[in-house]
Amino acid sequence: MPKKHCIMCGNEFEAKTIKKKYCSRACEAKLWRKTKGLNKLKDGRFCRQCGKHFYPQGRGGNNKQHCSSDCSRKSARESRSNFWLKQKDPKAKRANYDKKTREKVGPDGNLIRFYKRYPNGPKICESCGETRVLDVAHKPGHERNGSWRSLDNTKWPQKVWILCPTCHALIDRMNYSPEELGLSR
Repeated sequence: MPKKHCIMCGNEFEAKTIKKKYCSRACEAKLWRKTKGLNKLKDGRFCRQCGKHFYPQGRGGNNKQHCSSDCSRKSARESRSNFWLKQKDPKAKRANYDKKTREKVGPDGNLIRFYKRYPNGPKICESCGETRVLDVAHKPGHERNGSWRSLDNTKWPQKVWILCPTCHALIDRMNYSPEELGLSR
């Protein structure tokens, strides 16, 4: 193999391939930082929203595209607005938005989080035995009190029942007692 000189430090090295330009990964990384990478932040950036020149700082500074959290929120709001304006069929707007969100995030819900945390949890309605559609119902005294997506919602299996929507509605809306549905507190 031919001997070459490193384009970063000038040291002579034996190239294993024709395209090799650097004597080591360290020299390659130094040149990358010098031309494209981390040292570019010394010059600062221009905010994507307001155009103000700023110096990204803090954790994740290399990825920051906005000068402030206000500009970031405003940019996100405009991005969502542009999405809605691009939609031609007003009836399909929400469906398209929900579909894209599900593709990005995946399915979500109390029951999915419950099964991630407790894979051996009941897979049938604890009252009637339904298996197709299930829901997480909180036992009396352990209601969620408005914290819908809180991690504490389904933290302990002894605080919830796994019920079908019908049995859940009977307890929550029709004021049936757990004993009438065959559930233990």
